[in-house]
Amino acid sequence: MKRIALILAMLAPAIAMAQDLYQLDSHEITIRGTSNLQSWSAEVGHVEGDFDLVLKDGLITEINNVQFRADATNIKGSEGRRMDAKIYEALNTDMYPEITFVLREILALYENPGTARVSSRGVLTLAGVSRVIELNTVGVVLPDGSVKFTGTHELKMSDFRVSPPTAMFGALRTGDEVEIDFTIILNREKTNNSSINNF
Repeated sequence: MKRIALILAMLAPAIAMAQDLYQLDSHEITIRGTSNLQSWSAEVGHVEGDFDLVLKDGLITEINNVQFRADATNIKGSEGRRMDAKIYEALNTDMYPEITFVLREILALYENPGTARVSSRGVLTLAGVSRVIELNTVGVVLPDGSVKFTGTHELKMSDFRVSPPTAMFGALRTGDEVEIDFTIILNREKTNNSSINNF
């Protein structure tokens, strides 16, 4: 009995601070941009991701791995099919159908009451070009045990060798800078398989 009690005492910290694999369950990702005529937006439809998190007492204490992938051929613009076609052409989705982000390191993780403010660095690959970016997010553990992350990131399309789309024989020219707003909900993985399935 003493030996069992000793083993349980040794395991207690690990139980209280569980490292779990989470998968992306739902999302809202919006790309916002401007043009010389009007602003525009686009919604990212199909995304997948694996996240390796450590939670303690309902708080996010560590983020050890993030692998995120979006289907670039499933981005829908606010101006309909013609805009969609311009987006796919600019991103060269025939050759590069996926957008990916892979975490390299956590720069800072600050726990506020009920939330975690996370600063991270990772590799974003867009239209076949990879760039290191810094990403700031806010995470919170929801009452049902799922984890929500929200954030906004600005980037220049030219950094990824993407030419801003044009329309109406060049009369409409989009701006180089875009803003990405995102909310993602993660749920604990039900199996030990942490790989990302193909679309």
